[in-house]
Amino acid sequence: MNNILNKLFLTLTLMLLSIGASAQDKITVTGTVVDDNGETIIGASIMEVGTTNGTVTDFDGNFKIQVKNENAQLRISYVGFTTKTVKVTKGKMEIVISEDSKTLTEVVVVGYGAQKKESVIGAISQVSSKDLLSTPAANVTQAIAGKIPGVITTQTSGAPGMDDATINIRGRATFAGDGAPLVMVDGVERSFSQVAPDDIESISVLKDASATAVYGVRGANGVILVTTKRGKEMKPEVSFTGNFMWGSATRKPKYLNSYDSVTLLEEALKNDGMPSQYSSADIEMYRKSCNGELSGADALLYPNVDWYDEVLNEWAPSQRYNVSVRGGTKRMRYYVSGEMYNQSSLIKNLSTDEYGNSSSPGYNRYAFRANMDFFLSKDLTFSVNFGTRFENRHGSNTNESSTYYDTFAYLNHTPGWLFPVSYEVQNGENTKTLYAGNANFQNNIVAALSKGGYYKGTNTISEINLIADYKMDWLTEGLSVKGMVSFDYDSYYKKTFGRTYATYELNDRDNYTLQDAYNKYNVDGQLAYSKGSSTTYKLYMEAQINYARRFGKHDVTGMLLYNQNDYRYNSDLAKRYQGLVGRVTYGYDDKYLFEFNAGYNGSENFMKGKRFGFFPAFSIGWRLTQEKFMESTKDWLNNLKIRASYGEVGNDIYSVNGVEQRFLFEEHWISASAYNFGSGTVPAYYERQYPNYGVTWERAKKYNLGIEFGLFNGMLNGNIDLFYEKRKDILTAYLSRPQWVGVTMAAGNLGETKNSGYEIELHHSNTIGKDFRYNVGVTFSHASNEIISMDEPAGKTDYRKREGHPINQYFGLVCEGFVTSADLADPNFPVSTYSNNVQVGDLKYKDMNNDGFIDDRDETFIGYSDIPENTYALTLGATYKGFGLEVMFQGVDHVSRYYDADAMYAFYNNGKVKDIHLERWNPSLSEADNLAQAKYPLLHYGSTGDHNQRQNSFFLKNGAFVRLKNVELSYTLPAAWTQKAGMSSARIYVNGNNLITWDHLDGLVDPESNGSSRYPLLKPFNVGFNVVFL
Repeated sequence: MNNILNKLFLTLTLMLLSIGASAQDKITVTGTVVDDNGETIIGASIMEVGTTNGTVTDFDGNFKIQVKNENAQLRISYVGFTTKTVKVTKGKMEIVISEDSKTLTEVVVVGYGAQKKESVIGAISQVSSKDLLSTPAANVTQAIAGKIPGVITTQTSGAPGMDDATINIRGRATFAGDGAPLVMVDGVERSFSQVAPDDIESISVLKDASATAVYGVRGANGVILVTTKRGKEMKPEVSFTGNFMWGSATRKPKYLNSYDSVTLLEEALKNDGMPSQYSSADIEMYRKSCNGELSGADALLYPNVDWYDEVLNEWAPSQRYNVSVRGGTKRMRYYVSGEMYNQSSLIKNLSTDEYGNSSSPGYNRYAFRANMDFFLSKDLTFSVNFGTRFENRHGSNTNESSTYYDTFAYLNHTPGWLFPVSYEVQNGENTKTLYAGNANFQNNIVAALSKGGYYKGTNTISEINLIADYKMDWLTEGLSVKGMVSFDYDSYYKKTFGRTYATYELNDRDNYTLQDAYNKYNVDGQLAYSKGSSTTYKLYMEAQINYARRFGKHDVTGMLLYNQNDYRYNSDLAKRYQGLVGRVTYGYDDKYLFEFNAGYNGSENFMKGKRFGFFPAFSIGWRLTQEKFMESTKDWLNNLKIRASYGEVGNDIYSVNGVEQRFLFEEHWISASAYNFGSGTVPAYYERQYPNYGVTWERAKKYNLGIEFGLFNGMLNGNIDLFYEKRKDILTAYLSRPQWVGVTMAAGNLGETKNSGYEIELHHSNTIGKDFRYNVGVTFSHASNEIISMDEPAGKTDYRKREGHPINQYFGLVCEGFVTSADLADPNFPVSTYSNNVQVGDLKYKDMNNDGFIDDRDETFIGYSDIPENTYALTLGATYKGFGLEVMFQGVDHVSRYYDADAMYAFYNNGKVKDIHLERWNPSLSEADNLAQAKYPLLHYGSTGDHNQRQNSFFLKNGAFVRLKNVELSYTLPAAWTQKAGMSSARIYVNGNNLITWDHLDGLVDPESNGSSRYPLLKPFNVGFNVVFL
């Protein structure tokens, strides 16, 4: 027994001695981590180099760690700061780390979180605030144009407050909807227009399934994540930006003067065998009118009105100011901003309203944002995001939208040779203005703007996010929980004051100064008042569990989140989405990366049992430059990563005429005339829509293979992505049900498409000497799609089926040139069902079914789609001693565009003609000369030209274009100057957007606008400044 006790005592003694010896080898190091301003850093990571031993700084920036000996090194890292390695020293250490100027390129915002760029293995592109503000724009959708590969922006209107661009990511993969991506602002589904460009920190575009699977309910068309600026631990920084812009139309229609117009009109009437409207003497008077040689009654009877000059200004001014304050302490950080934006119109203020209300459309925006973070303890952070926005719109009492604008429709269709703008007549001792018109054109646009009334609309938008983030390292290291509640309120109120107005036509030239000499159309009414309003409420909630920890060479993160989104419009039944999403990432030795994302989402659009869908995604990555066998390349190859992903995402949106439908499975009933029973009646109802209880999620399977590289210490960086998407069960209407059924069907899962392509992004920058630095950026993307199947009738002719063709490919008659005399002499020449008088010089169409007739059954697919397959951009920049120059070119191809209706069809609806019609098939020339030089068919008047006025390949043009999108010249004042004025930096700049466009549309229409009966796109010139005070 004693021997056993002696041996046990000896063993314990030896153990204690060894522990003591080990403890004597280790030393305790203490210190503080601060930034360049001396402010302490909370939560900075402290790792002993070559070990898994580490800690983090506390609430006061202090740390304490035991290291193996006095030769140990510490590696200090913190998000947004450069990593620093230092050797331990005796006494309390003070370690200064600096902010990383490349923060936004190293930390990428992903779905419900953020990742280091080197760890990202999804197809994600990101732009920073600096990139956005390099192109001052009215809204964010315009600012991102050409800056992100795979993102297609199309701006169709420049109207004040209605100039947002439509966005598609990697083309279009569904024929049942618009293919618009999901937009999330600070984690909540919101519109781009709710955010001032100056308030944005970054925009991330998620393209593949790996990146979007966590948004499975709406991620099929891609996701755009907008992150707004937040405070930093620093002294208050005040930034003030001002922009002054003047915009003119990128294209102005070239309508002919009255002399040329009536000359062509008489030619068209003669071609159609119709009676002449103007004699040679009349035409001579119009010639004199165009030369300014007429006066009195002659000038009124033979007018030469340029309606564009009468109604439009050459320039539309606008101005925008933004002021922000950013800063923080150890316990609180804040970012507060205010914006004022005023946008005027090209349309003149012609209003005669006695209270001064303007007929010129205008838009005013006042915005306020406050993002605040409160560090209540070392572990608990509470954040508040608050934003509010007031928008005022005003203008004339006309029908105006981004796709159709009454004012421009009138400008484009009212002939300038029929009547003057107005007449001046005697009214007792005073002069009275009579607005001109005639029986066919009773609406005079100048009269509408002067007397037709006006409207005022107010939009009030408020949003608030309440966020709590709690670190639970006390339970297990790396564990945290997060919760968010968000409420959005959007109220629109519109007041309209409208009245009818009279127009007049001169019928007695001898008494043209008297009102009795005029025929009157309509009456001058009293101003009538009407109003309308709408309110939208959104409530969003999420609860999130996060885990992030490193075990030696193993890096593990996890996320599990529940979210719920309630949306209510006016008094409608609330719309609700629910979902459970998760993500797991694993990295080994910073070389081998794996990620799994999944969403389990529910939608009200499907019945019980079909309501929820599971959308998984997998991705892997390999950082080859971290391998030992690549060490010999480190001098020139700094980064090389290969990544691949596969996943599924879903869509539940189904629209009819642009209106989203709800409860897609339901049957619909509608009231009808009452049934008669005996001497009485009873209410009657009938089934309007059959139910479809099997309808469920539209699914997209996405594949992506990418490579990222960096060469020569950052001189050349880039990435290349290949993608393929197959979408099935597309939500769409039944097409094969015969009309005699009499009842429509609910939506079905009836379609299948594929979409594939590639993206290339390259960036080069270099410094020459001490002061000169330049950069070059190139983006190129290709996306082509095809309809594999849809519910087309089995008996439909093959050349008319959409299957096998791109989504939204144009459809019309195939034109084979002009009709010749030889054609008309051919007994087998097809007979047009659109006209019984086809002549030499008319358009010749292909008889697709060889039935001897030209009719709608000969229509087939022509040209490309309305969404370009290829998009590209080139950015060139240089700086020298404070001076900066930035140039950007943007282009698209493999896209088709129609001319506007006035260019396609001469005298359309008895309207106007353009300069293109001067190059028509001229009956006074020989057939050979016309075949050699005519660029337009034989002229016809109104509907008599119906044969030529078809959608056809003759008028469908190549929509490709290259645009000088932006040129900016800037100067940053020397620091020595700004410091004397109490500023930390000051920059002034001038730039122009949409300056030059090279295209194939003969200058008739802007290639993006897709028509002329809408507000034109603008070519803005901008002078601005940015001043920062510390």
